[in-house]
Amino acid sequence: MSAISRSFRLAAILIAAGCATVDLSDVRRHEQARDAAGLLECHAQAEDEQVRIAVIRALASMPESDAGRAHTIAQSQQATSPELRLEAVRALQRHPGEESTAALILALADAHPPVRQAARQALAARPEEARPPLLSASSSQPNPLVRQASIELLVQSASGHEAEIGPALTRAVRDDAPGVRLAAVNGIGRLGLSSERGLLMEIKRSDDDAQVRTGAERALGRLGGPPPEASAVLAVLPLKNETGEKTLDAFCTQAAEYLTARLAESGRCQVLDRARIDAALVEMKKLGVLLYDGDAPNAPEMGRFKLAQQLVYGSLQRHGEQYTLVLNRMRVSTLELVPGSSATVTGYRADLEQMKVQAADSLIARFR
Repeated sequence: MSAISRSFRLAAILIAAGCATVDLSDVRRHEQARDAAGLLECHAQAEDEQVRIAVIRALASMPESDAGRAHTIAQSQQATSPELRLEAVRALQRHPGEESTAALILALADAHPPVRQAARQALAARPEEARPPLLSASSSQPNPLVRQASIELLVQSASGHEAEIGPALTRAVRDDAPGVRLAAVNGIGRLGLSSERGLLMEIKRSDDDAQVRTGAERALGRLGGPPPEASAVLAVLPLKNETGEKTLDAFCTQAAEYLTARLAESGRCQVLDRARIDAALVEMKKLGVLLYDGDAPNAPEMGRFKLAQQLVYGSLQRHGEQYTLVLNRMRVSTLELVPGSSATVTGYRADLEQMKVQAADSLIARFR
């Protein structure tokens, strides 16, 4: 039988026996005698909450008592009174060991804010002992309050352990809970993990939560160095073949790939990989959303496309014997075309390869 079970069984026996109630003087007497068993009896018989709190305080002075530690752990989790849970959590600061640390981690999700704060203080006071279970809790605990607090505590005591904690932060930026993600991006900035600059840039552009995006921007600022986004982040969408000639579908695909490569080489902007764009379009179609029909982006849904700041899209048209290649650049945030950014090139079928090069040159030249 565990020590916790024994303490509750003793309490039940004493109550069933109708033992007389106790007061603070009884608690002091047992404390002076360092009588943990007597203190547990006092707790079982007490009708006054102040007496129960006094028992927990007295047991805190006896860290050598396994039964006292087990009883304190049980009260930190099961006491109906928030004041009693608070006192138990404070007492656990005096009780080292894995069981006490595990109880403190669970208390990070207590419904009473002072209990959560006391648990944080107690865990911060034992960084080496708490680090392994906090690393585990940062991803495995079902309660997001525990995961968030675990991340924050790990960052707080990270000095000399950045290599160990860094992977936990990069995992946490994908957490379902915004508070956990925010704690993770703040931690990356605070620890100066420059290797995660690209990850922060992605979070800044694409996270669903505005506070997380702002946190990622602040974290990028803390990393220092050159501005992380000196230019726009572009996605090149497939070009639409409006000529009615199926044989030119391949040309439109190649033209989009060529444009992506030229934009990336230019250094005027950052360009997302075409595979990511194609995957995003497929996912949007699965949701039943027509994001892009090859002619123009679907403006009402464009705000959901968060991979890039700007989009490049266009078409190949035919008028008689002449062919026209049209490219447009749109800001995702406003759904407006970038002024003066469009490129239009006209020629004959034999000129298509040259038109592709000219259209890319023209689009790149219009970057400011």
